[in-house]
Order: sequence, then C-alpha cells, then structure tokens
Amino acid sequence: MVRGPYTSTSNDRILKRQGSNHGWKEFAITFPFSLKFNEITCELYIVDAYFGLMVVGHNGGVSKQLLAISAERIPFRFTNALDIDPDARIIYFIDTSIVFLRRW
Repeated sequence: MVRGPYTSTSNDRILKRQGSNHGWKEFAITFPFSLKFNEITCELYIVDAYFGLMVVGHNGGVSKQLLAISAERIPFRFTNALDIDPDARIIYFIDTSIVFLRRW
C-alpha cells in the first residue's frame, strides 16, 4: 500500500495524496516545520512550531503531542528538522534554541 506523499500548507494543514483519481485530502491540522512518515508504525511524525514533536495515526485527524518536552530539564523551544531510524526505533529532531520560543 502506497503511503502519502504528504505536504504542509501555509494555512497550517497537512494534506495526504489519495491517488491520481482522488487528489489531496486534509490529513491533520498543525503548524509543521518537518514531516516524516514511519513505514513500520504507519504514523506521521511532525515537528510543530508551537507544540514540538507531534504524531498523527494512520487515519489522520488530531495530532498528539509526544511526551518528550525537554532534555536534561531544558524545555524544547525551537524544534526544527526531523528524521526516524526505523531499525533502531529512534526519532531524531533538532531544537535550535534554548533561549527563544517559537511563538510570535
């Protein structure tokens, strides 16, 4: 089964391609900086501007904030890029600031 592709829009939506005959369908609403699909779990991982690391199940809908909100007691503030190692079952992402919040 083909998964995606996925894309984000300027009005805070994530769209999923449904095939050449069906076009694009709204999959989730968030403010994403990076998207990565986990082929093993069929979940879409999102780095969100306001809520950090998020995940959406294979049916789409409301994204859930993951439990990791800090590292070594320093809260994530400016989460950015994202990657998944499916073999090691590790999610990598970047927090580019410990000073500035991503809210404006």
